[in-house]
Amino acid sequence: MSLLKKGININYSSLKLYQIFLIFLGVALFIRFPFFFRDYIDRDESTFILMGQSWAEGHLPYTHLWDLKPPVAFLFFAVIIKIFGKSFIAIRLAGTIGIAITSLYLFKIGDRLSGRKVGFWCGMLYIFLSSLFGNLQGVMTEHLSMLFSIPGFWFLIKATRNRHIFLAGFLFGIAAMIKLNLAYPILFTGLGLMYFEFRSKGLYASLKSGFIYGTGVILPVLFTVIPYYTNDLLNIWWESVILAPLHYDTPDPANNVKAFTDLLPFIGIAALLIFVNSRKKCFPALCRNYIYILLALAGTMLSFIQSGEMNSHYLIQLYPFLILPLAVVISHIHWFGKIAYTPFAAAIVLLIQFEPVKEYCFLGDRALDGKSLYNGEGIEVPEYLRAHIGDVKSIFFLENHIGYWLIDEQPPTKSVTHPSNLDREQLYQFYDNPRKNSVEELQYICSVINPQIIVTERGKIPFMKDNTPDNIYFKNILAKNYRFLKRIGEAEIYQRVY
Repeated sequence: MSLLKKGININYSSLKLYQIFLIFLGVALFIRFPFFFRDYIDRDESTFILMGQSWAEGHLPYTHLWDLKPPVAFLFFAVIIKIFGKSFIAIRLAGTIGIAITSLYLFKIGDRLSGRKVGFWCGMLYIFLSSLFGNLQGVMTEHLSMLFSIPGFWFLIKATRNRHIFLAGFLFGIAAMIKLNLAYPILFTGLGLMYFEFRSKGLYASLKSGFIYGTGVILPVLFTVIPYYTNDLLNIWWESVILAPLHYDTPDPANNVKAFTDLLPFIGIAALLIFVNSRKKCFPALCRNYIYILLALAGTMLSFIQSGEMNSHYLIQLYPFLILPLAVVISHIHWFGKIAYTPFAAAIVLLIQFEPVKEYCFLGDRALDGKSLYNGEGIEVPEYLRAHIGDVKSIFFLENHIGYWLIDEQPPTKSVTHPSNLDREQLYQFYDNPRKNSVEELQYICSVINPQIIVTERGKIPFMKDNTPDNIYFKNILAKNYRFLKRIGEAEIYQRVY
């Protein structure tokens, strides 16, 4: 009990950089390791794996399969698959290492802002927030974009030479080619850089720094163009990387209002931190680094509002720029340190570990029962098909589509590489889909391609309402042309009747 009351005194100043990295990696591994064996954490991660596999086999993104992300998002998965083969562990371990590296750079930024203790807990908070709850245990493009964006931010705040500005821009450019919405914070921080250069050194220095920064940003974009240009596929790059994201959602001001409403708690936190800073003077007036954080925060929030959509994993891009001012402000509140290591704080830490501990128990039960640690419908459905069907000629997954990867099959059309893209008819034009709507696409898949096996959820298209024309048509096709084989968890397997 005395240990809990007094707390654990960490000598932050004695910790070397590699030791801090190993601590971050160890914590991230503890949280994320039990999820290495899950088939399916998020539809997006499964889609990235399919796109990466296609690239590893020699097909440029968007030419064979299609998804709405810039190409560098798929390069990570392609490289891991090319080196290690079809390995969930390799992909998720690489993602965990990426999170530890991001946390290390957050430590460096926090250390520069307010000392090593602040930096340490900035890194630790990022690990918790980017690894716990919901679908964050998968490798998401938000994780990958922060792997480049945060080191870029580090070079921006330490910028004493032109190469630092260039490296900041270059790393930001790579991040944007993973998540295109980062164009907003990249633009905002770039304008902030030019403003501060103008104030301190004049117009010429401002324009020069802006040019160096902009050159760094644009180079990774141009690098992604080269393979398409050399293969006379430039139009595919333009339509898929630039035009399609602009049409991701049908314009609807109600969606923008909803995204803004969903962001209100985080806007409130940011406003509170700004208010406390104004009273406590945690950052000096017009502090360059503080303004950069606020600009990045504002740009990221604006990108969410403009997109009209707010998924929980999007917040990974927001967390670093809330964590940094939060940690600095807390370090200036003296009474807060007195409760840092109380039993109450220990209970909070244990509570946020509930989900990984629960998963460890689940894996332990499977091991004791002699079952494989790999689990989930996306793994069990392919195992059933191999055991009872043998060589599957064609298959259509409307859910658990990681199954394509595990049975060496391809989605029947580009529009269902990510299953929910079936319903995004406004995107069809950007990959030259001759069908004009989702019903036509379903008719083509179910009547022309005629898949031998269909895997769905509860006998319908899981991401559409029951009474849509798509689901009415799909249910009729299942009843007329297919027979029910097996239910595994939520997945239902249907076989075509010859």
